[in-house]
Amino acid sequence: MTDDLFQIKNNKLYFDGRDIEKLAKQHGTPVYLFSERKLKENIEYIQKSFQKNWTNSEIAYSLKNNSLSEVCNIIADKLLQFEVSSLAELQLLEKISKEKNLELNAIVTNIYKSDELIKKSLERSETILAIDSFQDLENIERVAREIKKKPKVLIRVNPGIKMDNTKEIFASAFPDAKCASIINNIDEIKKRSSDPTISIWLLDRTSKPEFDSAENLVLRTSESKHLDLIGIHCHLGSQITQLEYFERFFEVISIFYKIMNEQVNGELKILDFGGGYPVDYLSDGSVPTLKSISKSLANNLNKVNINPKVIIESGRFITATAATLISQVKITKESSSNRKIAILDMSVYSDLLDILVAKWFYDCALVNDLPDKESEKQVTNWDLVGVTNDALDQFISSNSKRLFTRELKTNDFIAIKNTGAYTICFNSKYAGKPIPKKVIIPVK
Repeated sequence: MTDDLFQIKNNKLYFDGRDIEKLAKQHGTPVYLFSERKLKENIEYIQKSFQKNWTNSEIAYSLKNNSLSEVCNIIADKLLQFEVSSLAELQLLEKISKEKNLELNAIVTNIYKSDELIKKSLERSETILAIDSFQDLENIERVAREIKKKPKVLIRVNPGIKMDNTKEIFASAFPDAKCASIINNIDEIKKRSSDPTISIWLLDRTSKPEFDSAENLVLRTSESKHLDLIGIHCHLGSQITQLEYFERFFEVISIFYKIMNEQVNGELKILDFGGGYPVDYLSDGSVPTLKSISKSLANNLNKVNINPKVIIESGRFITATAATLISQVKITKESSSNRKIAILDMSVYSDLLDILVAKWFYDCALVNDLPDKESEKQVTNWDLVGVTNDALDQFISSNSKRLFTRELKTNDFIAIKNTGAYTICFNSKYAGKPIPKKVIIPVK
């Protein structure tokens, strides 16, 4: 979904109709460019994708992936629900609410909530708190009792499905995941499932928590005089690339929701499915589409005959493809393996941390002095590296994917695509390198 952002005119690469080389010289490099148009298009796309299959659904923007105020202001024009995971994010949301004179709603999901965060949350009438554990429940209940407020709450549920953590490194729904509380009693879920393979991927629990089980939290919260139980929250992970994980996740959670709602006399009204909706970073169709994911979600809800309001938390899908990081080649050098090295003025450590954490691949394109079509080459023997001395400060090699149309030279500009998510939130002055600037490209 990024190709429409990049155009070639007069032997230069343009981003959303703007001359990248001109912007790079104007603002300096490295610099992130964000397209307002693309941000809004991504929001509309994910909204339509889910509402087509489940009308009663809503998108909440996940602030942690990108909390740049200019980006959040654009998103607030389209969305009223925001997932927050810290006091600072809640304060940012409050600031944007006042500036835009809008009632922006928060879903507070972090695994630990300080008393101050709980109190600030309860000052906002539409805030929803997602309870992660038994102690989290007790803390929220205590503060609510002290200040005489009755917050709306969701219970964070871990379905405990079998997932390959080596491939899905951001997985959050396997049995030993740190977030949410595990479903203890899976026999009834297996009994109600129509999947004959469920015993393979929904494994028996080796240990069943006494307090921190999803069942206990739902029932305990339902009985509380100080908490208003309104639904369930769950989270498959981030950038989940296998459709079967979504299918298993939706099935277990839908059945569990049905079972628990029978026990609490229909108190549950909301089913927040969290995030994980993937971006096709390689533009090769290797991740499931939103169409297939939303269809699976609706099928599983319909199978068990439930009709909750569905909330989808999305951060990466909204922001990733709406930005590009522009960096300049400062030095080129030869290596002993018949390859060449281009040293950029950015650093993987502070500007593209997912390269290290997740072994991420980002597509790159040459910006300036592009050859005419007839003289283009397929140059693959360049390694891109960051400006620091660290051996890990380099791009993941994928020579079959990273192609340049000519040999690189000093002062060339490189556009690194799909860099809007989980990038600027990790910016630092590591090794004394300046933090990149951020520029919003407004709608024309």
